[in-house]
Amino acid sequence: MLAVTGASLAPGVIVLLSLATAAVLLTCQQRLLSPAIAGGVTVIAAAVMPAFHTPYTFLNRWIEEIHSIDYVSFGLFLTVALLMESTLVFFWGTQQSSPRLIGNYRGGLVGAHEACQLWIAPLFLLVPVSGAIPSVGAWPFVSNGSSFSLALFPLGVGIAQLITYSMPRPAVRQSALWMLATAGVMAAFVGAALFLHQSIFIVLGGAVVLISRLTLVWYHHHLRQTRPFYFLMPNRGLRVIGAVPHSLGKRMGIVPGEEILRVNDLEVSSVSEFYEALQKHGAYCKLEVFDRFGEQRFVKGAIHENDNFKIGLLFLERDEWNMQAKDK
Repeated sequence: MLAVTGASLAPGVIVLLSLATAAVLLTCQQRLLSPAIAGGVTVIAAAVMPAFHTPYTFLNRWIEEIHSIDYVSFGLFLTVALLMESTLVFFWGTQQSSPRLIGNYRGGLVGAHEACQLWIAPLFLLVPVSGAIPSVGAWPFVSNGSSFSLALFPLGVGIAQLITYSMPRPAVRQSALWMLATAGVMAAFVGAALFLHQSIFIVLGGAVVLISRLTLVWYHHHLRQTRPFYFLMPNRGLRVIGAVPHSLGKRMGIVPGEEILRVNDLEVSSVSEFYEALQKHGAYCKLEVFDRFGEQRFVKGAIHENDNFKIGLLFLERDEWNMQAKDK
């Protein structure tokens, strides 16, 4: 995709970008695995790196290539990478989000969802080479020159967002729109660099997208600290936090946030009561469910073999039941 734009990155620049990505990976923070962070660090490092020499020829060549970086090409690369990141997060960021029970500030339990995804997106880059493609060495040991070869760069994109204040899909898509806006800002800086012939705009754009991505990480933390919890303890019954795909609960259409009050016409207030009532009828179960707006509905489903123990629902019980469990 990137090769279509005509942008080319020298091997030294690719090495610097790879080192920035590796540094992010060493933090073991998947939420920081973003082209905005690795790319922003790369372009800033290329702009401020001092000139120096080493005893190694290939290192000196890479350093020279970093100092002579094509800022517009790197700006195009970063824009495309940010667009890919926002697209991946928007459409697939909430696939199989993990429901969790976490402690609140009062010592009780509340529900949460964790959107945790990792993608390796292939980007084909134009790399300047001097000879025929068969003469090019193993990546990243390629020589520079007037002709170009294609190089496959594995772009790492990750998201790790703990959501306590809403359903996971709107929260993750809000993050994706933030990333899309960041890509738009970077594209504006690239346009300014092309129009005014000033490479400083690419450096400024890299700094802005880096700050924007770090701000998004802080904003997620701020939302968890200031917004009220979405999955609260139920007044009655059991609060559904999550449903396992292809499970009995999923087949019956139970969605996170709903409250189950009765099972097979028996009122339930704990997980143990839920499963006892579920086994009242061996072939099917009937649930009385209330949605987030208090609307009542009844759902029925056939119970297959071993479904009693694989209902696939994660519940949040009332405080009194949690306290009893702690005392045991």
